Amino acid sequence: MSKQAQVTISPIGAKPRRGLSSKRLREIIDAYSMLLPTILGVLIFFAVPLGISLYLSFTNSRLFGDARFVGFENYVRVFRDRNFYEALWHTFIFSVVTLIFSTAPAIFLAVLLNEKIKGQAFFRAIFFIPVVASVVGISLLWRYLFNFDFGYINYALSLVGLPRVEWLTSANWALFSAILVFCWKTIGYNMVIFLAGLQGIPAQLYEAASIDGANRWQLFSRVTLPMLSPTTFFVLVTTLINCLQVFDVPFALGWTRSNTAGPADSMLTVVILLYREGFISFRMGYASAIAWVLFLMIMVITFIQFRVSNRWVNYD
Repeated sequence: MSKQAQVTISPIGAKPRRGLSSKRLREIIDAYSMLLPTILGVLIFFAVPLGISLYLSFTNSRLFGDARFVGFENYVRVFRDRNFYEALWHTFIFSVVTLIFSTAPAIFLAVLLNEKIKGQAFFRAIFFIPVVASVVGISLLWRYLFNFDFGYINYALSLVGLPRVEWLTSANWALFSAILVFCWKTIGYNMVIFLAGLQGIPAQLYEAASIDGANRWQLFSRVTLPMLSPTTFFVLVTTLINCLQVFDVPFALGWTRSNTAGPADSMLTVVILLYREGFISFRMGYASAIAWVLFLMIMVITFIQFRVSNRWVNYD
């Protein structure tokens, strides 16, 4: 006598219950335990300081003593501060000039070193060395090169009959000197990014354009540049953000014992002003407000860059 199997019929549309198995729970615990160091690092070194600086920007906090809530007083003071506008102007000039002279040469070098030439790896390494070199070390080196009396740059100028230049002691030349050093340090990094972009361009595009009779300039302007536009956009965005936050090179080259950035504060940038207000004058609340104003400016500029990029960046 056969036994009939009992079949349980579930209502139409009902979903089977899925409990959290011990294996699945173990996998979740393992995953979060591996993520925990990163999560704690972000919280301790980024999120918490960010929240504290936002709170301090609404207070009259100094490095020592109690803080009193002052609302938007610090932000109003920022936009009335003559030093802030001077620092903003220097940062603007620094960013525009650096953006041009650290991007265009980097494209040229990348195209040149993408060719099959003798010593290709050696020249790539030579141009990339400034990127990994210590900022303080190379700034001290450039201070000797820029020296008015015995610097090699002025010596080279004198050999060709040109007058010596007060690179670091003249308000007209100090900011340009910082731009020169920053570009020298940045070009190698941008070159490597452009090299990666060039190696992603299909060789068939060059072959097809060559068959159609395109010369080297037409290959560069009609194939290389359009296909390199996503890489160019990335380099422009990252370089501009670094320029707007520049601190190390002008500080190492021009910081004086009187707490000025170069002669007549000619190297004063927004971040150097932030440093001076926060860690020299101990006005932490005001310094935090400057930091948040700079953050909002960078966010707006980056947003505009992304909106405008649709007109010239080719992702096809």
